[in-house]
Amino acid sequence: MNLEKHENGSTSEKKIRYLNLVNARKLCRKCSDLTNPSKYPQFDTEEIGPWSIWQGDLYAKILLIGQDWGDIESYINSKGRDEDSNPTNRHLVELFSSIGLSILGPSVRSANQQMFFTNLVLYLKKGGLVAPLSQNCYHNCGERFLRPLIEIICPRVIISLGKAAYDQIVKQYHLDKIPFREAVEIEKGITIGQNIRLFPVYHCGAHGWNINRKGDIQINDWKKIRSYLDTLSP
Repeated sequence: MNLEKHENGSTSEKKIRYLNLVNARKLCRKCSDLTNPSKYPQFDTEEIGPWSIWQGDLYAKILLIGQDWGDIESYINSKGRDEDSNPTNRHLVELFSSIGLSILGPSVRSANQQMFFTNLVLYLKKGGLVAPLSQNCYHNCGERFLRPLIEIICPRVIISLGKAAYDQIVKQYHLDKIPFREAVEIEKGITIGQNIRLFPVYHCGAHGWNINRKGDIQINDWKKIRSYLDTLSP
């Protein structure tokens, strides 16, 4: 990770805190049934997870949180990098475009996008991309990494992809537990503290886009995010 230098030569406190969190992730072995990407140093980076290579602005206005990156085999085969052809990534480009935010696929890291992408679970699974994850793993990653990351970035908007990410944010911030489907349909999102608005949305992977909640409905769901962004000062 490139550390921004202030005029006096010091590294910003925000980036130091982030780098410390990345180092903690690399050392973590709490979820013993999963594999830390640091096991593959030739592919691991100085980011909290592979998705943050794509969008990793620590001063982001928008923080996008998915469930998990994937399994060990995919990580090795792709050399720890996301692919433009991945259905989730393709649909995210379309969804952001639908609210007037143009991003390229993950093969090109864009500057000054004011976005940060991460996943709730930062470990790699065994047994394929749809292998299940335990509630303990969700909680461990939420407590050790997700909430600290949110507090480092201090975004104005959090977009949580799918039920697992939404549930863990609710748990970490002791929010009223609104059923996921109802939470997605709240027009103005859910307030976290004074300055953060949470917008739960359905996951936009192939299954979610084609079966759980069709793509055209998901595009409509995202309109409320645009409406809220329009209320924020530049």
